[in-house]
Amino acid sequence: ETPATTMGFALYELAQDEEIQQRVREEVNEALEKHNGEFTYDCMKDMVYLDQVISETLRLYTVLPILNRECMEEYPVPGHPGFVIGKGMQVIIPAAAFHRDSDIYPNPNTFDPDNFSPDKVAQRDGVYW
Repeated sequence: ETPATTMGFALYELAQDEEIQQRVREEVNEALEKHNGEFTYDCMKDMVYLDQVISETLRLYTVLPILNRECMEEYPVPGHPGFVIGKGMQVIIPAAAFHRDSDIYPNPNTFDPDNFSPDKVAQRDGVYW
């Protein structure tokens, strides 16, 4: 049910903001026109803003708020040489907390698909992990 839930939240957010809704509508129409009305993989890849809307929906309405992982090899924590995550150690990643962190996302409680524009993603990429 995760995809149905995500789509419900995305539609809710689109209903709240006519500007975002119009921008998505225009992008979808342009992509379909470019691909002769066929909804293909390439057509979908041209819908960059729609992808941003979905990513922002997943950020605000986190499906898995906590991720559990096992460390596959010894990992010294950058900037903290005294801390080492040992091989085989269980690691808990607070995804929901990262998604609402104002150091990562300005105005973290506001729906803003531009949080996932290519330039903003590039600025964050690798900075926090």
